[in-house]
Amino acid sequence: MTRIDFYTNVAQPQDFACRLSATVFRKKERLLVWLDDERALDTFSNRLWCMDDTAFIAHCRLGAAEADETLIWLTASLPVDLQHPVLLNLGSKLPANPDHFSRILEIVGNDEHSLAVARERFREYRSRGYDIQHHDMSQK
Repeated sequence: MTRIDFYTNVAQPQDFACRLSATVFRKKERLLVWLDDERALDTFSNRLWCMDDTAFIAHCRLGAAEADETLIWLTASLPVDLQHPVLLNLGSKLPANPDHFSRILEIVGNDEHSLAVARERFREYRSRGYDIQHHDMSQK
């Protein structure tokens, strides 16, 4: 069954998303990062390439020629039939088929809008019977 990980009280969600991607990358797990649109995808891609002066996280777009050799894929359009180990949901919706992932990572910022969206997602995942883990990042 799919496990849902909520990372709450995140001060800088985009920076945290990069660090979380790096953690999954170091574990040699495949990660699909789902964003709302091409602009958000390009912005996040640039962040991954420029994490710091000496590090970057290799990644590509879903469907790119090099995807088979790349652990991290980015997409603005989630295919309904795609099965993948880990999904980092940076988009505004829930995936249509959460069961296609072993884990789904949800990042929750400190602002009211992020909290409201997270509450709704939590209720939806819980109503479907998913295993939900909570990680309070306020002290990290």
